[in-house]
Amino acid sequence: MRVTDHYSLKDSVEFVDVHVDRDNRLYVDPSSIRFWAKSGDKWALEAYESIDAFFSEFLRRLWSTSSSEDQNAREMLWQFHEPRETRLGMSAVGFDGSGTSKEIGDAIWHSLSENPLCTLSVPILKRLEDIPLFVPDIADDRVSDLTTRLIFSDLARFTARQMEKHPELQRGAREGEYQVWDRDSKAWGKATMTLPHVEQAGGGKAKPLLLVPKIATHRNLRMSHGKYWQGEILGSIQDDLTTFINGKPVAPRKEDLKKRDEYQARRLLNTKRTEEIWNRDNVNLLEAYRERVDEAYQPLSDEEIDQRLG
Repeated sequence: MRVTDHYSLKDSVEFVDVHVDRDNRLYVDPSSIRFWAKSGDKWALEAYESIDAFFSEFLRRLWSTSSSEDQNAREMLWQFHEPRETRLGMSAVGFDGSGTSKEIGDAIWHSLSENPLCTLSVPILKRLEDIPLFVPDIADDRVSDLTTRLIFSDLARFTARQMEKHPELQRGAREGEYQVWDRDSKAWGKATMTLPHVEQAGGGKAKPLLLVPKIATHRNLRMSHGKYWQGEILGSIQDDLTTFINGKPVAPRKEDLKKRDEYQARRLLNTKRTEEIWNRDNVNLLEAYRERVDEAYQPLSDEEIDQRLG
């Protein structure tokens, strides 16, 4: 049953009309939020500020020469318990579904602390949505969970506005305490907020519902390690291997490059080649990819969202 069915809402809604009793295969995508923030959307601006404040503070602590600050950076990543309130993603592979938040946080910290793209004098890996391009086993569901936890307060404020706009959502609403990231104090904490609650089939305990703007979601993460590898990384290798015969450029085919053993470790190659091109040519392949992703961005239509939710 969808939210609009459960609450008998007749008007069109700004939020993703999820099934309230199961997971829904859409993801909260930080690059979509960044796109709308750049476009001037007020909610997206505030939400992306929360995301950016977290990652900037994490990097500051990671770069610190203080061992206590480094440990603080590590502990910042221990807080990403799966946010089930949105009903988005697939819990079987989320932060609580496969490995603890501490284990996954340590894996991210370890990978980033050794990644030269984080430690260059002009860091290239500096956004949350960059992580899946370089860190193993961090893909759609986990980045969606991570993003949702960071913008929980922003989503709660959005939900409160929807409750005012659609008073039916206030039926059964309850006050509760939730884990939040405070971008002003740059710390994790607890906040008391009122959210809609949905009674479970068979009389189970009512569960909180956090509404998500449609603009914050996509069918998957638009920043993909495979697409970056196939586009910018293999493209730069293709350029280096281009020869000239009778004044005409002859480049190897990407399809042939994909088969070569030395190019199979995608995330490792993404890191190595991005650093190499930056140091050699002062060209930021990651920024070029980000711009390409933004140029190709198409928000999901209501029909596409409905089809995805099933």
